[in-house]
Amino acid sequence: MKTMTSKERIDAVLAHKPVDRIPFCLVDGGAWIAQTENITYRTMYGTEDGGAAKIVKWTDELETDIVSAVSGVFTAPLNAFGCPIHIDSVGQPVNAGIALHNPEEEIPKLDHGTIREKLLANEFVQNMLKQCRNVKKLVGDRKYLIGDIAAPFTMAAVMVGTQDFIMLMLDEPELVKRLIDFTTHVSAEVFRLLHENGCDIAFPADPVASGNLISPGMYEEWALPALKNLKNMLPEYKYFFAHICGASGERVGALRDAGIHAFSCDWSVDLDSALENAEGKMVIFGNINPAGSLLTGKPEEVYAEACERIKVAAGRPYILATGCDMGSATPLENVKMLLKACKDCV
Repeated sequence: MKTMTSKERIDAVLAHKPVDRIPFCLVDGGAWIAQTENITYRTMYGTEDGGAAKIVKWTDELETDIVSAVSGVFTAPLNAFGCPIHIDSVGQPVNAGIALHNPEEEIPKLDHGTIREKLLANEFVQNMLKQCRNVKKLVGDRKYLIGDIAAPFTMAAVMVGTQDFIMLMLDEPELVKRLIDFTTHVSAEVFRLLHENGCDIAFPADPVASGNLISPGMYEEWALPALKNLKNMLPEYKYFFAHICGASGERVGALRDAGIHAFSCDWSVDLDSALENAEGKMVIFGNINPAGSLLTGKPEEVYAEACERIKVAAGRPYILATGCDMGSATPLENVKMLLKACKDCV
């Protein structure tokens, strides 16, 4: 088979067609890039190009088949709606704090009509869009740009605080429905803005929807409908991926039936079962343990782990990637072993 370009490789695997080698990408990788460059996110986003050159430098070095359109932001757009963000620690993700301290009073006041206006008035969001535009300029048509932003369910949990949010689901379900409806529109507007600035793939991440936090029944009642609504609100995107942290193997069938193109699963998910449950209708994306041998082991251990995943995939639609965001202290030589495995192991 002739050598494919990165976009051809991604198109082929998502169409469940043969590829010249296993596709490879990182899940975000922004904290690792910032640590490697020894800069904070404030510094990265404050540069003239928003840090785009650094992102493209490292993703080209590692030959990833997809490039993150924005690095490390995840819940940061919620800063436009009152969530504080912390962007001054080298190698740490952008963490957002609570915005709604009195949900019963504040949720009914949330205004759908000003979402885009507030996003565009926010300095960090503007820097995000600047980074996305400049990544697109540097990458051009060589690779797809992926936007990893929090899914509506997780956005809602962040605005209230995860523990209080889960209690609110039990005590005030109608109030939670209103909040999730609001964050679905927020998430959709962020993805629209990213698409307008060059992003190709919507990639909502939903860690609060993990099986470690909520039951399958709660997932299908609360998180999944919001994700479906978000997907339906974004027809401009060619591809729609999803990520759930932790024990998310029970989510595969529901995501497959929702028409998700690729599911990014964590290392705790049994890869063979996930691929079987995907039934050739959805690509499985992952599930190298970012805190295991990749972070603390030797290069040969990482290589063996990656080859084992490829062997398990056994030709089924699969993208090798970290199971979640890569640790900022991950050795470069270990990361290179993931690409080597994709080229060597078939």
